[in-house]
Amino acid sequence: MKRFFAIFMFIAVISVSDAWAQFTVEDDTKKQTAGEVTIQNQLQNIDVSTEYYSEAKARLERQRIRKERNYLEITFKLQGTMTSYNEAWSDTKGGDNAITVLGSFNLIHTYKKERFSNNTQISAKFGYNRLRVDTEDGDREGVWFKNIDEFWLQVQPKLALNERWSYTAMFKFKSQFTNSYLSRTQQTDDDVITGFLAPGNMDFSLGMDFASANKKFPIKISLFPLSGNGVVANNELVERYYRNKNATSWFGVDIDKNFLFTGGSSVKLEFKRSWGKNNWFTYDTNLYCYYGWITNVSNMGKIREYEDYLVALDKWEAEGSPEGLAPASVPRHEMLHPTVDWRNSIKIKASKYFDTELTVNMYYDKAQNSAVMIKSFLALGLTYTFKNK
Repeated sequence: MKRFFAIFMFIAVISVSDAWAQFTVEDDTKKQTAGEVTIQNQLQNIDVSTEYYSEAKARLERQRIRKERNYLEITFKLQGTMTSYNEAWSDTKGGDNAITVLGSFNLIHTYKKERFSNNTQISAKFGYNRLRVDTEDGDREGVWFKNIDEFWLQVQPKLALNERWSYTAMFKFKSQFTNSYLSRTQQTDDDVITGFLAPGNMDFSLGMDFASANKKFPIKISLFPLSGNGVVANNELVERYYRNKNATSWFGVDIDKNFLFTGGSSVKLEFKRSWGKNNWFTYDTNLYCYYGWITNVSNMGKIREYEDYLVALDKWEAEGSPEGLAPASVPRHEMLHPTVDWRNSIKIKASKYFDTELTVNMYYDKAQNSAVMIKSFLALGLTYTFKNK
């Protein structure tokens, strides 16, 4: 009886207890792969920030950089005077009808990026006046005559060493637009004394540049120990004028040649400052001096030979120019003298669009004239200046 009771209790315990089982179903046809299993991450990093590319914003940024690196100033001027008298006034008190018109253009562009900068300047002036002159038939006629004609281009890159000193190079070219005549009553093809590329002057220079940090005295000095100067003379009408005068040279160039290049050193001094409210008074001066000492040294022997020839020629002419005793001619080689170009300008601004300008230019070049050449004019007229900043 006890044995049946034990069996009964065992069956009861099993019937009220939880049971767990685990089964694994495998495909017998599946081949197992030996080795480690490599898990590849197929997800890519995605920028989830709120910033995004804007074409308008990028364009404004490029404009800001251009404006920061570039400075542009353009000035147009139109100046003139006119006087008019009728015959009664002229016959009683005198006077002459006259018209003067002068136009000018100036451009300054400066590019700067870190230590490098480049300055480009362009200047052009052109003017005519009209006065009455006596004609061959005894009458008086108004004749237009050019009184100013010039243009020049200057490019000067710099590499800054510090706040004041820079390595620099300079190229400058200057000439005129049209032909200039001997006088108001002599304006034929035989009276053309200068013209485009007659002369044309080119300057090439390498050296150092000093700029004062004092805003009250903003002087700039460029020292060029190595400089070159080229003179172009290429105009048939101007050449005809000099040949008719039996000249042996024109603008320092031999009459049978069109170009002369010399080497030497040069120095340039610049000063420009404005005073008063709205900068109503401005003084601007520019002094440039070139001396072709390198060419003088290299041609010293030829220069002495030519000077001896001139002495012998004068002696031969003083003796009556005996036939068969004339000294043998030698090529012309003369000592080069310094060339000086000094420009001064005083501007008084009456208003935004009106100003008065006094300009004085002194120029010395013995190859063209042994005397100092001076040009000056005083004018009042319209002016307009554009600046990008």
